[in-house]
Amino acid sequence: MGEDRALQLLDDFAQELHDATWSVDNADLATIQEEDGRAVLHAKSVGTVVVTASWGGEMRVREIKIWSALRPLPPGTTNWGMDPIGSEVGDLPAVPTGDGPSTYALEQTSSGKTYLRAVRTDGIQIWTWLMPEQTRNVELICGDWLGGALIAANRDDSYTMYAVAKDGELRWQRTMKGVRKGLADSTDHLVHVLNQSPDGITATVLGLDEKSGAQWFELAVPVSHEEQINLRREGSRISCAQGSISQLTPARTSRLMVNMDGYGYLSFTQTEWSLTTEKCALGQVIDPKDVTLARDDKLVLWKIDPDGSYRAIIVEATKTKQPLSAPANVISPTNALVTDNMNGTLIPVRVSHGKTTGNTNESTDEFVYRVNQDGELLYKFPLPKYSGPLKDDMVIGHDNVAFATRGSFLIAFSLVSGKELWRWESSEPEISVFAALANGACLVQTPTVLMEVASSTQAKEVFKGKAMMDWQGHMYRKHN
Repeated sequence: MGEDRALQLLDDFAQELHDATWSVDNADLATIQEEDGRAVLHAKSVGTVVVTASWGGEMRVREIKIWSALRPLPPGTTNWGMDPIGSEVGDLPAVPTGDGPSTYALEQTSSGKTYLRAVRTDGIQIWTWLMPEQTRNVELICGDWLGGALIAANRDDSYTMYAVAKDGELRWQRTMKGVRKGLADSTDHLVHVLNQSPDGITATVLGLDEKSGAQWFELAVPVSHEEQINLRREGSRISCAQGSISQLTPARTSRLMVNMDGYGYLSFTQTEWSLTTEKCALGQVIDPKDVTLARDDKLVLWKIDPDGSYRAIIVEATKTKQPLSAPANVISPTNALVTDNMNGTLIPVRVSHGKTTGNTNESTDEFVYRVNQDGELLYKFPLPKYSGPLKDDMVIGHDNVAFATRGSFLIAFSLVSGKELWRWESSEPEISVFAALANGACLVQTPTVLMEVASSTQAKEVFKGKAMMDWQGHMYRKHN
């Protein structure tokens, strides 16, 4: 009550319709007037009004509830809503610029057209941008530091990135071979892109100018090898052969991150494996227990300078020899590389305990490694066993408390000691962290509900559905 709300009429493709005739059913509760070419509703008294927009012989109707100014709005109350024009691909907050949008939504119509919609804080759509190509596999990557957004159109062996400015104009586009595995943008307007070959063997880090898309640098991530000396391995079959060959093995990387120090960070595993056996006859089939596997494994963290130079930090290194038939621990960083808020890094890691002669793992363990700004490994925090897909994002709260999820568990642990503080179990599987709150709690997104969790026994529902949050802390409920 006493506030104004701007009104807008959009067609089924999110294009604004002007010159509509607006009316309200109860002038005692609210009135509509024109301000700066836009209809504005002024709320006079508590109640519910019906607002009608007439345009081209058609009418659109919306109920608007007016609340008392003397009482706080109930938790989960919707301030404004926007109808989707198709399936929602994604939405995210825009970096505040003062004259740009507050949020972005990427939506795709049934005919395959993809629109980026830019929305103000009060829910007014200020522009739409139509992707120039039609493809089903599109992605809203992130907002850039100029108030715009980065979008990708993905294909099997290549993708095109589009940089859309805060005014809805295309700033640049760039098509690249391979598969985009990660992207991180720095406040120095340097976009780091992790690109992987379609076969998953090689990976590179590209540095692109945020404003123009021009390339600053390209770094090849060190590859991993398996050398076969006087033998050949084809699946599970091993036979005696003459000479040596070296084969590339798949790249295992985290996502990219820009830390508080402004540098880009990437974690990956680099392995050098060598297979040998005693003397044998050419073509003879060899039992895996008669093959010796020599391993040199490293978990590496790159700190990438804006000029393309980098510092390689060996987080963990092991050298072993074992029969090929024996179980082998294989370490891989998972996706969610994050800052520890002290210029250090949290690296989520998966350790598989499988046999090197097959593709199936017998079991896995997961940890969070903390590396400080000097590159020292401080601890390895173990995570609980779980089933279902991996959701490994982490957030940092007050008093050096970190939150992580695995399966149905939310785990709170100390950043300083690496010790678990408490854990909360959801009744739903596949939960993920959403945000750390000023009151010390953590927002957790389940498949159906956003929850606020304060301890192992204290949790409450915020609202049903899936959420998004802007830079000012405003909450939004997603369409889907």
